[in-house]
Amino acid sequence: MRTTTSIIALSVFAAGPVLAQEALELDPIVISAGKSKIASDTPQAVSVVDQDDINGEQATTVGDVLTDLPGVKSFGTERVLGERFNIRGFGRDLDGGDENRIILQVNGVTKFYQQYRLGALFTDPELYKRVEVLRGPASSTLYGSGALGGVITFETKEASDFLEDDDAFSITQKRELTDNGAGFMTSSILAGRPTNNTEILGAFVYRQNEDVVDGNGDEIAGSGFEAPSALLDAGVFFGDGDAAKVSGFFQYWTTQEDGAEYEQTTTNAGFGTVNRLVTDLTTALTFEFAPADKPLWDLEAQVSYSDTSVTQEDSSLEGAPLFGGRPSVLFDNSDYAYQQYELSLENTSLIDLSGVETFLTYGISGSEQTRTGEAEVGGTVPNGFISFQPGGTERRYALFTQAEIIFPFGLTVIPGVRWETSELKPDELNTSFTETKTEEAFSPKLAALFEFTDSLGVFGSIARTERLPVLDEVFDGNSGNLRLKPEQALNYEAGVSFSQQRLLAEDDELVVKATVFHNEVDDLIDRASTRDPFLNVGEATIEGFELEADYDVGFAFGSLAYSVTRGEGREQPGDPIEPLNSIPADELAFTLGGRIQHQDLEFGVRGVLAADQDRVADADDKTGGYAVFDLFASWKPEQGFFENGEIRFGIENVLDRAYQEHLSNDLSTGRAFTLTVKKTF
Repeated sequence: MRTTTSIIALSVFAAGPVLAQEALELDPIVISAGKSKIASDTPQAVSVVDQDDINGEQATTVGDVLTDLPGVKSFGTERVLGERFNIRGFGRDLDGGDENRIILQVNGVTKFYQQYRLGALFTDPELYKRVEVLRGPASSTLYGSGALGGVITFETKEASDFLEDDDAFSITQKRELTDNGAGFMTSSILAGRPTNNTEILGAFVYRQNEDVVDGNGDEIAGSGFEAPSALLDAGVFFGDGDAAKVSGFFQYWTTQEDGAEYEQTTTNAGFGTVNRLVTDLTTALTFEFAPADKPLWDLEAQVSYSDTSVTQEDSSLEGAPLFGGRPSVLFDNSDYAYQQYELSLENTSLIDLSGVETFLTYGISGSEQTRTGEAEVGGTVPNGFISFQPGGTERRYALFTQAEIIFPFGLTVIPGVRWETSELKPDELNTSFTETKTEEAFSPKLAALFEFTDSLGVFGSIARTERLPVLDEVFDGNSGNLRLKPEQALNYEAGVSFSQQRLLAEDDELVVKATVFHNEVDDLIDRASTRDPFLNVGEATIEGFELEADYDVGFAFGSLAYSVTRGEGREQPGDPIEPLNSIPADELAFTLGGRIQHQDLEFGVRGVLAADQDRVADADDKTGGYAVFDLFASWKPEQGFFENGEIRFGIENVLDRAYQEHLSNDLSTGRAFTLTVKKTF
């Protein structure tokens, strides 16, 4: 940690000569519940990916849009059903407890799916305009207890993103072609404003790929897919000054894969093939009330429903004697699902006491999640109970509050606390467990930001959270344990942020943020093997350094994201302390680009430089370092026959390197040429 502290000190020292210059207006600010409330940075590590970033990535999966963020990785395989997430060393394959160590949300609706050898989120990046990643346990106060790694939130497109001024209607057509895997994507978006206070959007996306090839020219079996998806969003404004809004959205994604690889998170022909239907839907109705003349009211109430389901049939290994010389329910015709109803109510009040502004956020939430895991009756098990995917119901209730206190001399203090309780109940098929388990979690935090000038600020925070045991760990037919306690994490962060306008030229701007963190986790829930019980036996320490920088001077631009994470711990009492296998490799991601402004052209190079990762407990998990580069160019004319249009061309992995990201289980995609054409009418 001496190195990271020195880097921060050098950053502050180097900023000295320019402190008196005018500050630039920062990129999207994230304070409180993801809302831009004040012109200040946040004392938490937060990264925002906007629509331009998503378009520029020409992404096939949502994980592709997170590739350049420090401390964040998508991993697994190139298969659309095999993608999982890691934030600051939390997240690994075959770890069901990650459902609460990293929280995923779409428009505020909590998403989760966990199944043996499948990914965590099934959706299409074309449906979204913004992704926000909050790193560290401080996220727990507003998003949910147990966010040991952090939170990833996705925001879907709205009609206002496509309508300008007094436009009443628009159509946006987009086509994308990729040579590696003969990929094709088509998107049609209709946006309308039937009345002055009503907006409606409908979007349909269809994406398909054949199997892609890696840098060695070998096909990645099972990476081909077909996936249609759709989005419907509508909103109505009313009241004085349109202070109130009722909105709703419905999102749907599906894929049908016949003869697909059973194993999606790695390549393993030993698990055979299966016919698999996957559907994911998310819907919510939201009421917002924020009158300009009533600072005590910034209210949001939301009711939502989420359903992710998987149906598998006709496994090539159904009935085959495999484990212990007997057939496994793993390959029976089965239905898996997570269905969740959620209700939340949150308000933010602005209180001004003698020049000290306080944004007080407070609210309540409740949810009921039903998990289904049922095999065909008459298969391997008589009653259809799948012991490793125990069905059941989880009910959660929470109270939370956070104050953002802004003093006139540059100090912002943010205390917060969340109390949450859960009730776990097994379904009627489970003959091993019949009791109900209840637990409580308490998540306090204290953060502070001090702005020396309009350009330079320092921040720090301390946050504690608890991860409540989940259905797998409590009711698993082989490993369930009713006596489990919550995991506990205590996280410290400190950093410096710097922003400056007219640094080297009249029209340039620079934003830099550096963060160090130290996270101590106790009572980790783990098991020695799939036949042993889950126990509170582990402990871990994870710490690291993250650096983000962006510079723009009109004719040129650049950015970098650098992250170093270290982690060690022990799984069982008496075990030696060893490196954690879930820690990503040290990585530097950068973008360098230029613009020919009078021609509306933009071009550049992206690169990812990753170090060897040999700090692992198991030598088989070591991975080598690599350097991978992409090229991109775009033409987005502001006038002429192609006004409101865009053409993008990209070359991914331009050197066709054969490389494997740490935590991922296969080689990554080889060189791919991608062409995107979009036009709004």
